[in-house]
Amino acid sequence: MRLIFCFIWILMAQTVWAGEPAVLEVQREALRYAGYDRADISEWGHRARWAAALPRLQVGFNRDVRDTVSLTTKDSVSITGGTVLVGPGENNFDDNVRQGTSVEVRAVWVLNELVFNRDTLDVSSEQRRWHQDQQRLLAEVNKNYYDRLEILRELQKRDVKAEDKSKLKIQLAKTVATLDALTGGWFSQGIGGQP
Repeated sequence: MRLIFCFIWILMAQTVWAGEPAVLEVQREALRYAGYDRADISEWGHRARWAAALPRLQVGFNRDVRDTVSLTTKDSVSITGGTVLVGPGENNFDDNVRQGTSVEVRAVWVLNELVFNRDTLDVSSEQRRWHQDQQRLLAEVNKNYYDRLEILRELQKRDVKAEDKSKLKIQLAKTVATLDALTGGWFSQGIGGQP
């Protein structure tokens, strides 16, 4: 019964206020404006699974400088027949400087991620949040769209008091402003700038 009433209400609303955008058009525009019309997120899971097949590249650079100094001193002393002879001294001085530079590149495969990649859980969680946000947006669009139609219907009644009429016009302006905020101003353009 409720479904039939909703169907009749939609048909009535579209015939009474002809020339206005249908709720599906408003929903499409709200999704486009909020960025929910892109299909990028559906590809994320596929990309996450294949990312595990690619290696992780590790690059390293090492520079080593070593300076080794060695000093050796030898003196020769000889005593023969009462004379002491101090021979020529021998000195060795060695200075070794070694420099080394190494570059290292590694490709590392994490094969256990081919079986189960934890990134797919993150993608799945993000897809759920994306869908929930999308549903909240559509619910907000639907509420304001049909609230606006109901306000318009009330304003068309002849027995509406002036005070009530001004309140209804304020509510009407609020719903239009909300629909404009959700569609980036598209809704007002779609109704020709009328409330």
